[in-house]
Amino acid sequence: MPAQHHPIFGEFSPYVGEIPNGHEYDFLGTLTRPEFLARDGSGEMVAVTTAYPYPNDEYFEWIDLLESVALAGNTYTMVELGAGYGRWAVRAAFAASQGKKAYHLIAVEAEPTHFQWMAMHFQENGLEPACHSLVHAAVSDKPGKVAFYVEAPHGGPPEAWYGQFMMMAGDDVEEVEEREYGGLPVQRHRSGWKSVQVPAVTLEELVRTCDTIDLIDMDIQGHELAIVSAGIALLNDKVKRVHIGTHSAEIEHGLRELLRAQGWSCLFDYAGGGTSETPWGAFHFQDGVQSWENPRLRQPSPGPL
Repeated sequence: MPAQHHPIFGEFSPYVGEIPNGHEYDFLGTLTRPEFLARDGSGEMVAVTTAYPYPNDEYFEWIDLLESVALAGNTYTMVELGAGYGRWAVRAAFAASQGKKAYHLIAVEAEPTHFQWMAMHFQENGLEPACHSLVHAAVSDKPGKVAFYVEAPHGGPPEAWYGQFMMMAGDDVEEVEEREYGGLPVQRHRSGWKSVQVPAVTLEELVRTCDTIDLIDMDIQGHELAIVSAGIALLNDKVKRVHIGTHSAEIEHGLRELLRAQGWSCLFDYAGGGTSETPWGAFHFQDGVQSWENPRLRQPSPGPL
């Protein structure tokens, strides 16, 4: 293992085998269809030998994922909020399988096309349906329905944009267009953004049947502080670790204040929109990264899997 890697990578083996040409793959061997990333592929099989991910702004998400798997008991539970096509949840399943651990995954995505792709992604990677729950909804601090932006004023297809988010306050609907997106009527807002109405689900609703959650990975485009604030009692009681993509300095400050006051331990904290020095080099962070551990549920350091 290269000296620059975090030691947790040494507990997991890179994949060696064949993949369909054009598919993206990671060191665990999870596959991503080229159409999800606006690429072409022939489909013929090619031999690959994978390597650990090169350190960048996503490196800390890998560390949280792999450490949470290594620290889990016989069953690993992970929740991905704002999952896109579910790449981190599928990676969690592959990592847990290397450790011969059962797994239960909950993946939540509101964008209709991305949600359909998520079902395809789980199936193509061979995940058992009984081991995961895929939820088409936006995560909110209250249940009901919400307007969820699916088209920016400048346009852009779903394979080129994974930053959709809930309606901004005060952005009134001006027109319901005579077309649908993902089977849902399209609404045009005063801002020029276009949305569809999707179910809203709270964190409590999502995890009420879970006893303990090893990792919540959230990338919910500006609503992270509201969700963490609304669900803090549940997080304190059930969740061992959270990995949060942050989307403003105000949100980052609010999360620090809240989670520190609740006794959580900060593992990583890098602000978005700039370059930060890390133990693995200087990286540009478009979104911020915060990683927090719950001392109430802390486990001993992981040993070899």
